[in-house]
Amino acid sequence: MKLSFSTLSCPDWNIDKIINFALKNNFDGVELRGKEPHISVNYNKQKRKEIKNKFKENNLEIPCITAYTRFGYQDYSLRQQNIKELKKMIDLASDIGAKYIRTFGPDPDNSFNLEKIIEWIRESFIEIDDYASKKGVVVLLESHDELCKGKDLIKIFDNSDLKSCGILWDVAHSIRAGEGIEKTIKYLKNYIYHIHLKDWISIPSKKEDYFVLLGAGELNLLKLLSELNNINYNGYLSLEWEKKWHPEIEESEIAIEQYSKKMRNYYLNNNLNKL
Repeated sequence: MKLSFSTLSCPDWNIDKIINFALKNNFDGVELRGKEPHISVNYNKQKRKEIKNKFKENNLEIPCITAYTRFGYQDYSLRQQNIKELKKMIDLASDIGAKYIRTFGPDPDNSFNLEKIIEWIRESFIEIDDYASKKGVVVLLESHDELCKGKDLIKIFDNSDLKSCGILWDVAHSIRAGEGIEKTIKYLKNYIYHIHLKDWISIPSKKEDYFVLLGAGELNLLKLLSELNNINYNGYLSLEWEKKWHPEIEESEIAIEQYSKKMRNYYLNNNLNKL
């Protein structure tokens, strides 16, 4: 397993600072948020080549680009519009050497039946699958919003013969949706390509969660790592420190550095795997 962090953690950093901080803190790669100033479909070929070379020269991977496309729309034209946007992101990922692209499923304000949303996402994935395959990129649906449980996500892939689509597992979202780690892995073990990690404390009185440094909250990290080790997961564990959306949480430098140290100590102390 490898370590990365999403640049959602550091929305104001430039690429050089991101790379230097990743190297200083022993990361294997950096997950780029699909928005400027970190990456954009509007970048020309030269700019894309520069970014690719900067990471390559520093022996860092770009495991994933986080796009903001969605496919849980009833409106067919909206789904087609998102497919068009996702194809641009696939081209971008291919150009800079990113293996995966994150996309979303349902809208946060969804009012449709979940089975219908799963059907629309499945149809969109089938349509995008060949294009992604030819570009050597895998499209990953993040467990998010109403579609967080493995028992629901697996329905997208059952009998679909998708070659270049899978799951980006946001562990916190599935747990908070009421599905335990073991159960999610049981359903999705063949489709998890990339993982988002963060820790949290539930605050029932505020009907929300507060993000805390890894190990200080409710995430059973040892349980998670043990279960992933059991299925021989060898992808990235990527810190998604949501500083962009929650400026009140711990500073980015502290959270990112602590994440690397904490994760490597868990691995070394428990002999789960060697990074």
